[in-house]
Amino acid sequence: MKKIINKIINKIINYLLAVMLVLAFCNLLHWFYLNKTYTEEEIDAFFEPITSKYGIKIVYEVDADFLTPWEESPIIEPIRHRVLVRNVDILQTALERYPVQVIKKHLSVINFAGQVTLKDGFNYGGLYNELKSSIYLTDHGSQPHDDVIRTFHHEFSSLLLKHNSFEINQWTDNNPRDFEYSYFTTKDLVKTFKSASAVGTEADYEKGFMDTYGQTIVENDVNEYAAMIFTYPQKFKKIMDQHPRVRGKFLVFLEFYQNIDPIFTEEYLLGNK
Repeated sequence: MKKIINKIINKIINYLLAVMLVLAFCNLLHWFYLNKTYTEEEIDAFFEPITSKYGIKIVYEVDADFLTPWEESPIIEPIRHRVLVRNVDILQTALERYPVQVIKKHLSVINFAGQVTLKDGFNYGGLYNELKSSIYLTDHGSQPHDDVIRTFHHEFSSLLLKHNSFEINQWTDNNPRDFEYSYFTTKDLVKTFKSASAVGTEADYEKGFMDTYGQTIVENDVNEYAAMIFTYPQKFKKIMDQHPRVRGKFLVFLEFYQNIDPIFTEEYLLGNK
């Protein structure tokens, strides 16, 4: 009996060792895959369909001018080339949601980084620079494509807000009575933003928000609407049909975007387009 048990144990150990070796080999292959490098000319060629169509400059080399100096002095990790070039398809999907002239007017530069981290450990998925008409997208290679697309729409909506007139009072009139954005009710902003979720619940929708991150400040509120509408229009439509406050904010959102370009009708934003 003892011999049988030892045999079984040895088989289990051998099986586990084999699994570990396979996993280690797969991780090694994945590492080599992600760390493949390209020449500057090759990268330019990958992005040429985007840069020529929209007049956008793609920046991925991290230097002293990469990010406007911040008081928090963020740590910036460069994006790996293999991860960078996968963003060609991701960007094309995101950009196609807008007329070419809207992109050309409001967006000049897209900066890519692997990660942007504050000293307290807060990681940014995206950023924007109003003066440079630029946005920053972070991608370390494991995010789903939709997450990067969502971040693009989130950040680009900030540029649109900064460059155009937005009816804040009409927007906030749809919030619950006595609601205050957490930006104005807390002293620990970093903790507030770190704890906020970008995944919405029925409780959030009932109050007229896409998630708790949208409850931090008006700009983030609009950003999260843009992220949901442009990335998951059918999901947003179902939420809006069930929640009057969401419908009220959407009408303000719709008017804002139509003032930017008449193409942004409800059918265009939430239909099959």
